[in-house]
Amino acid sequence: MLTTAVVVAVAVLVVASLALFTVGHRLRRASITASLALSVIGTVIAAEVVARLFRLPSAAVLAAEVGLVIVAAIVATLRRAWNPVGVWFFSTVVFAAASYLALAAQATFAGDLTPAGLVLSAVLLLLETAALLLACTFAFETCDVLCRTRWDRKIGPPDPAYRPFVSLHVAAYNEPPDMLIETIQSLEAIDYPDYEIVVIDNNTTDPEVWQPVEAYCATRDRVRFVHVERWPGFKSGALNLALRSHTDPRAEVLGVVDADYLVKPNWLSDLVGWFADPTVAFVQTPQDYREWEGDAYLTACHDAYAYFFATAMRSRNERNSIIFGGTMGLIRRPVLEEVGAWDEWCITEDAEVSLRMLAAGYQGVYVHRSYGEGIMPLTFDALKRQRFRWCFGGVQILRKHWRKLLPGPRRAGNLLTPAQRIDYLIGGVQWFIDLVALGFTVVLIGATITVLVGQPLTFRPFGGPIIALAMALAGSGAIRAVWALRTLSGISVRRAALAFGNFLALSWTVGMACAKGLVRRDGVFLRTPKWRGDGGLREALRATRTETGLAVTLWCGAGAAVLSDASGPVMPAFAVWQGSLYACAPSMAWLNLRTELSARLQRRQRTEDRRERRAAYPPHIAIAIARANAVVLLAGGIALIALSGAAATPPGTGGFELPRRDPTDQGPLGNLGVVPDANPTPPTTTSPSPATSTVTTTPTVPPPTPPPGAPAPTPSPAPAPAPTSPPQAPTATTRPGQAPTTVTPTTRAPGPPTSVEPPIPRSRP
Repeated sequence: MLTTAVVVAVAVLVVASLALFTVGHRLRRASITASLALSVIGTVIAAEVVARLFRLPSAAVLAAEVGLVIVAAIVATLRRAWNPVGVWFFSTVVFAAASYLALAAQATFAGDLTPAGLVLSAVLLLLETAALLLACTFAFETCDVLCRTRWDRKIGPPDPAYRPFVSLHVAAYNEPPDMLIETIQSLEAIDYPDYEIVVIDNNTTDPEVWQPVEAYCATRDRVRFVHVERWPGFKSGALNLALRSHTDPRAEVLGVVDADYLVKPNWLSDLVGWFADPTVAFVQTPQDYREWEGDAYLTACHDAYAYFFATAMRSRNERNSIIFGGTMGLIRRPVLEEVGAWDEWCITEDAEVSLRMLAAGYQGVYVHRSYGEGIMPLTFDALKRQRFRWCFGGVQILRKHWRKLLPGPRRAGNLLTPAQRIDYLIGGVQWFIDLVALGFTVVLIGATITVLVGQPLTFRPFGGPIIALAMALAGSGAIRAVWALRTLSGISVRRAALAFGNFLALSWTVGMACAKGLVRRDGVFLRTPKWRGDGGLREALRATRTETGLAVTLWCGAGAAVLSDASGPVMPAFAVWQGSLYACAPSMAWLNLRTELSARLQRRQRTEDRRERRAAYPPHIAIAIARANAVVLLAGGIALIALSGAAATPPGTGGFELPRRDPTDQGPLGNLGVVPDANPTPPTTTSPSPATSTVTTTPTVPPPTPPPGAPAPTPSPAPAPAPTSPPQAPTATTRPGQAPTTVTPTTRAPGPPTSVEPPIPRSRP
């Protein structure tokens, strides 16, 4: 039953994905009836084709179809604003993931695995469960934006007459003075009557960097410049200093702007009106970037940054669960002070404070319109350090606030709705997708070593329909990500593919940040090899030596397994895919080496590198220890898998055999035209003799000899034994200890006649 469900899920997922990629974003009508109709028709057609192709049992196929339609009905009811294609696609993804996990669990716990194989297979099942749950969340975000026909959140428009005093805060650390002055000038050009600008330069030790900015600000009426050294708390510490000691008491709204942003003049006039609603605590706009056009690497970074704001933020805004992004956002000052200001412990203080404000019962508003552009990290090395920080901070938020995200009643101090809790929980655990990928890497390397040394794998079997579904889910997810990037941004397929590669290139970095976030409370920074930017391919490989080593190991293992014929094609194929994921890192680093920066951006790159490395230097011993521990755990996991195969009994098939239908089964649709047999009996033939014909075999088998001591059989009026088993195919029968023989009608020994009702003839469509 489960195997058939998996095969049907593969077929329906392929068809539903094609529907999504072709028309899923074009339909602008939502209807539960239409969603159910499409789900039924599309599912039945795809299931009927695969059932006839593989001659699957009709009962199992019908059960899978019913399951798919039930899931679609639930999704259609819960997501009334989605068009029919979005409902069908997402419900298919959910059913496919559930059927995969059910079959994998059956093979793990009901198969003939060794104790070591059971433990390792259970670990693999846990990884698969996490990966598929996270994959479903990404699919949900895509459908929630691209397949949505309307936005239902009830929140009033901004009041253009509401004009409170605004204080704009700019935290700077070791920024090029000309770039920071340019940012201040763009803030001075804002078209808004009442506001001030507070620039906090913290921990910049070189006077030639901060004194030119101080001199410029001294001549400006709206601007206040503050320089402090040895100030704790990084950016959040500087923002707290600005809030508590240097903000005008009249300020009701605060604005946070990064030191490299150029802000549009209508930023405040367009957005401040949202605060006329006293329940609105913060307003966020997308982070956007400039000076990337014409460069392949910077373009890939720009497109990858845009994806989060185009999907996750728009989807979460519908449920009042967005995050405050740390720049290009406005925040209500009394609410910020009410919840305790910026958290100097968390290195992503912006997202953390938004959770506290929502838990206090306030609202956040996301406006999907760019009002400013900054400078993105200019090297792949700097991009890795930034993403490491973001991920580590996300794990910090989970560690501190996970109790608030659990199901439970709303109460004082935690007024989060169920939807808000789910969104923040998912937003935190989505970082762990790359840690899960690292777990799969350990499994693949260990399994490859095991088969190459001639030991049997103790895992559950890798083959059959379950692998087809795994490949379908992985392929659909990759294509969906590229399609969503292209559709949302209007970019080319090549640009979307490069942006997706930019995501994958950071897999090892994000995985390490998750691992460190689980064991360390205080914030740490990633210390990477010094990036020279002029060494060609060798420099790219050196700067990404860990990712390159993993890719080469996986690819070499896959090649060796194929050449030695030590395994089937499945495991090498997955190893090649996993190696390609890590190979994106040196590819992006090499692409970055071709970037040509202006003289101004080159100065920014040097200060950026110096700033990041100074932040990473103090905890370098702890980071080195953590990296060594990660290597030990990685090697230990591989060795455990490889050694567990010694003297092990190869596992069985785990129920992955593809079932076949009975010859009388006409298929799910074909059976609809078959008249059911009211009194099923084996096929019989009649003769003029009063005796009734029945089914026996040729050659004739003598009557069974009674056991010793039993009375000899004598003619009696008792009826002869009649077959009691269900009708069998009229091709062959098999009895214990007897080879299959051809079925032919023969006449029973004379005896009292028995009445046999002739079977109702079966009709065919």
